[in-house]
Amino acid sequence: MRTVRPVAAAVLAVSALATGCLGGAPHADVTTVPTTGVIVTVGGPAPGAPAPIPGVELRLVGAGGSVSVRADRRGRFTADLTPGTYRVTITGHGPTANGLPMQPTPHEIVVPHVGGHPVRLVVSIK
Repeated sequence: MRTVRPVAAAVLAVSALATGCLGGAPHADVTTVPTTGVIVTVGGPAPGAPAPIPGVELRLVGAGGSVSVRADRRGRFTADLTPGTYRVTITGHGPTANGLPMQPTPHEIVVPHVGGHPVRLVVSIK
């Protein structure tokens, strides 16, 4: 029976960690998908038509990491995300209720492996 020496075992373990074989950080070859969207308010005083939320700050959190983005003056935003599901929260410069940021619907978005349709987030104003 052949035994592995401690030095050889340590070299193998370091090699596995360095190449990501033990499930550490994502591989460098993981591609991101350009993800675009718009955030609007709906409701409020008549006529209640959709209106962009300029400058709103969003946080998208998923298994691939998290990113903060700011919408432009038309409520549009862009982020390069790895495919997966992301929870979306408003973190600043958006409508508030009782001193807290109102949150968009949907609360989660799914980023496909290839370019998908633009995301539409809605904050309902009552």
